[in-house]
Amino acid sequence: MNIIQGYVIGCGLLSLVLSSTGFTAEIESAARITATAKAYISARHPWQNQKHRVAVGKLDPRTKLPKCAAELRAFLPPGAQIQRRTTVGVRCSAGKPWKIYLPVTVSAYANVMVAKHPIAPGRDITAADVSWVERDVSTLSYGYVRSLKQAGGFRSRRSIAQGAVLTPNMLEASSVISKGQRVELSSSGSAIQVTMMGIALEDGALGSRIKVKNLSSGKHLEGTVASDNRVRLN
Repeated sequence: MNIIQGYVIGCGLLSLVLSSTGFTAEIESAARITATAKAYISARHPWQNQKHRVAVGKLDPRTKLPKCAAELRAFLPPGAQIQRRTTVGVRCSAGKPWKIYLPVTVSAYANVMVAKHPIAPGRDITAADVSWVERDVSTLSYGYVRSLKQAGGFRSRRSIAQGAVLTPNMLEASSVISKGQRVELSSSGSAIQVTMMGIALEDGALGSRIKVKNLSSGKHLEGTVASDNRVRLN
């Protein structure tokens, strides 16, 4: 038996004793306890800007706690964070102090992209490959992709099943430069910028680092893909 169970049982015995003597102690409202926990999570959960719903687990009807003469306070157990399912404490600090814990669940809804059909690895993803469906995003522990409108676009990193929600770990930036492509190489110092022509020695997505060959010197260099025809040397 844990401390909370022992306290609740003790409160029940006290209620029976008081009733037998002709006096009934005031009992704290379950609705007030539940509302305190709900308000606490409603103001702090991470889905504030989305359509959401907060549900609090029902108290055991046998729970009888003395009515609190002060405002009830909600809190999180040490080290806890607000997630889809969170245990929230509610305490009374007036008179004979008590505290109780309740489970609170947050559901948050948003339109997400799902695959219209199976997608093979390494394939560029376009609007024709996806449809938008409302889902409870609080259940998507890996997150979800909000848009395909990234410079260079996306391609599948692995196989994606039909109906699967597109998540960041499924996709990678598409290549905007191809191996063997002629590219402009730029190098800037404190006051001078030098531009030369080169050859890409590997595919590269926007912002990725690739190896290139300087056509003038024949040297192999490395730089960052700045656009679909330019590599910035570092």
